[in-house]
Amino acid sequence: MRAFVVLNPVAGQHDPDVTRASLSKAEDEGRWQYELYETTGKEDLQKVVREALRKNAYDVVVAGGGDGTVSGVADGLGDTGVPLGVLPLGTVNAFATEMGIPDSLEAAIEVILGEHQVKTIDAIQSGGRYYLLHCSFGLMSASIADVKRSEKDKYGWFAYLASGIRKLIGIEPVWVTFDIDGQKEKFKAIEVILVNSDQLGVVDEHLGVNIKIDDGVLDLYTIRSKTMWDLIRILVFRTIGKLKKAPHMGYWPVQKSVRIATDSPKKYQADGDIIGETPVTLEVAKGAIKVVTKK
Repeated sequence: MRAFVVLNPVAGQHDPDVTRASLSKAEDEGRWQYELYETTGKEDLQKVVREALRKNAYDVVVAGGGDGTVSGVADGLGDTGVPLGVLPLGTVNAFATEMGIPDSLEAAIEVILGEHQVKTIDAIQSGGRYYLLHCSFGLMSASIADVKRSEKDKYGWFAYLASGIRKLIGIEPVWVTFDIDGQKEKFKAIEVILVNSDQLGVVDEHLGVNIKIDDGVLDLYTIRSKTMWDLIRILVFRTIGKLKKAPHMGYWPVQKSVRIATDSPKKYQADGDIIGETPVTLEVAKGAIKVVTKK
């Protein structure tokens, strides 16, 4: 097996020397040959991966890091047919959880090098980019923008939770216009989130609803009220598995695409990183990503 490995040396709490040693050990045992690329945080991972694939034929491209690193590598693999391997080294590792990939470094390496299956999944596509988990604007994106790297490293997902509580006090609903597969909607909301997975990623939680990453459909949710009581009621409905029926919660399945516009430009995030401003068109990329998972 020949692999291109993208390693984020500062992801989560892992020791990069231990990770490098584990990768090298597998090569010494004759189980694979690999080329290692270590991220700096300044590069465009889509370009890094595509350039690597242009120069060499790889059986798999491996992302070692958190959800941001995994998403960046997957972005470069969209519609190439080359499978993605995952070493979950981040703070939350939501995508690895979604795919049933073990947290242990050695076990995750074994998934790639041992008996495994390659699963085809969907992605969110926008402007030639592919995202794995979700895109949103409102409370979540405001919270993400407010969290510094040092806070994330020290406090993990609690940093996002604290930021969200701070932002909730000052955030105001905005007018949002949707075009969902040709159906137009307009109303006020404090949060709009398009999800491809049940896993949220920025916090160690999941939505608790039946969202499938390989069903060819994206799920669009909105929260239309900012009072603490209404948010508590939404959490209660989520706990009992009826999030779609919660008061002040809107839901639409997206079969092809959704265009989201706001009364003034608002920052939106994708897979935990601020990407741009509204308006934005987000498309269903059916079967765009192949992932190495347990057999």
